[in-house]
Amino acid sequence: MHSPIGQGGLFLIQFIAGLVIFALMLRFLMRATRVDWHNPIVHFIAKVTNPLCAPANKLLPHPNRWDWPAIVTALIIQALTVVLIGYLAGKNFGVGVIAISSITEVLNQLLDMMFWLIIIQVILSWVSQGTNPNTAIFDQLTQPILAPFQRLIPPMGGLDLSPIVAILAIKLTQIVVVGSIAQIGTQLALSA
Repeated sequence: MHSPIGQGGLFLIQFIAGLVIFALMLRFLMRATRVDWHNPIVHFIAKVTNPLCAPANKLLPHPNRWDWPAIVTALIIQALTVVLIGYLAGKNFGVGVIAISSITEVLNQLLDMMFWLIIIQVILSWVSQGTNPNTAIFDQLTQPILAPFQRLIPPMGGLDLSPIVAILAIKLTQIVVVGSIAQIGTQLALSA
């Protein structure tokens, strides 16, 4: 896999899988945060991800706000990506490595998405005037994430510091929790 063509193929596989998983994680977050389903961005994500989630929807109906079929579909796509990358690299990963790699990658994507949504929302709150359905979606996505932090740290002098604390919590979760799971996967891979 050291040839430029091999590296290009590996990049394309990771890029396409990353885009698909991004869309699935966005779908999960939009449902979990109860975003207004009349928004055109929401319609687009639903149209793109509905065919992917259809098989999992039959097995795991989601009567409440947690869209588990989107998570399961993302995990399956990530697992297939790991298997394909292993095949192209001439490596045979065990089931444990594939599972842990898939879980950590999907968790990292979800946490990264939450991080960037908060950053974008903070910037939009500084520059955006009035209501716009395309910017309102960021408020709808981040408000449920920020709410617990806003209860802990109320606004001081009109300045809301909860995004800073939320970002710290997200990054610490990535480093400590997801990093620990990834370390287990690395140890499994090395022992195989």
